[in-house]
Amino acid sequence: MSTRAAVSQPASLDQPYASAGQAWYVVFVLGVAVLLSFTDRLILNLIVDDIRADLKLSDLNISLLQGAGFAFVYAVAGLPMGRIADRSSRRDLIVIGVVVWSLATIACGFAGSFWPFFAFRMVVGLGEAILAPAAASMIADSFAPARRGRALGAFGIGALLGSGVALTLGGLLLTAARSGALKGAPIMGGLAPWRDVLILAGAPGLLLAPFLMLMREPARHDSQGFQPARAVLAQMLARRGRVARICASIGLVAAGDYGLLSWLPALLKRGHDLSPAAIGGWVGAAVSGGGVLGCLAAGWISDQVAQRHGIAARGRLMIAAYVFCAASAMLLFAPQPPALIAGLCLWVIGSVAGSVVGGVVLQESVPNEMRATTTAFSHMCSAIIGVGLGPTCVILVSNALGSGQAALRMGIAIVSLTAALAGIAMLSVPDRAPRPSGAPSLRAAR
Repeated sequence: MSTRAAVSQPASLDQPYASAGQAWYVVFVLGVAVLLSFTDRLILNLIVDDIRADLKLSDLNISLLQGAGFAFVYAVAGLPMGRIADRSSRRDLIVIGVVVWSLATIACGFAGSFWPFFAFRMVVGLGEAILAPAAASMIADSFAPARRGRALGAFGIGALLGSGVALTLGGLLLTAARSGALKGAPIMGGLAPWRDVLILAGAPGLLLAPFLMLMREPARHDSQGFQPARAVLAQMLARRGRVARICASIGLVAAGDYGLLSWLPALLKRGHDLSPAAIGGWVGAAVSGGGVLGCLAAGWISDQVAQRHGIAARGRLMIAAYVFCAASAMLLFAPQPPALIAGLCLWVIGSVAGSVVGGVVLQESVPNEMRATTTAFSHMCSAIIGVGLGPTCVILVSNALGSGQAALRMGIAIVSLTAALAGIAMLSVPDRAPRPSGAPSLRAAR
């Protein structure tokens, strides 16, 4: 039976959901996939100085490799990939994406100059653009509405662990490569240590592909059949653009995320002479610990709040999370490393909580065949605003303030605080229009 035939007819609303074992296997394996995607996306941040020295690049070149080189294709490809995921096998698309970005990450380790490196980073963005829309849609169809917050929160742990793993593992791999531990290894033995790090970071994705193939494609619930593009646009703009505003707010706060993750390791190295292993350990622990706490707390609390007060209450939880981010950004103005690490950890808790809650609201605010597309739009906002502008804005603000460690620290803090306040403003626009008729109701589902 063809993939399209399998999903062309709307699923019945009373069709049973996957068993608990099947559903949580989907969450686990997709969580590992998103962990690897963030590792491959962010591991560059720990080896920027090595790449810059070896390839003779400027800080602006590096920021483009961290941001625009990845974000441009990630943003452009996300929407069409979401549309494909809304009408075809989400599992098969995910397998293709994982293989593509893993091979591209390995290829980055062999780049000899800026432009090939930039091109390979674009291919990484293409592969990763497939994962989030298809994964969020699969998870939403694997769990009943009252359990989706916890499921999507658990899935989000992979992204945060990936951010931490990228720095922690990157520091360990870089230290091992510099010490000569890979000297006798095939291919990698004669390469620069930063190249070894990228090759080793890309390889696990290829090993994950068979486990992804073991997932079962879940039945589509809350289905109205495949929706034309104009219907998707109308849904995003309904209720004073509620869906679009949620996506934009997540993207705005992501500018603070990526500004922090891109330049805080460099600040700690340049200003405090910490080793890559120490930086990776401290930053990785802050990101992973804060991220796990934010994911689990947000998933559980959002389910409880939605069951008692309705889906609309989740929007207020997003605002509270981003207020927490704004408060934590004040610690980033301090010059001491403990304050910077604490500020990062608290920022991550708030940012992740807001993103998890927002993701659940998006999944439950549109019909099934719009879920992947809506998630893709959210990630497009994060790519364009967050990945694309965050790292570069830090450098632009820093250069405007002067040079040296103090200017870089101020650039990080100002961009983070501004991003949080902008996200709060976007969510605070009054929502007075009636609920879209096609949107599923959590209370009804219960």
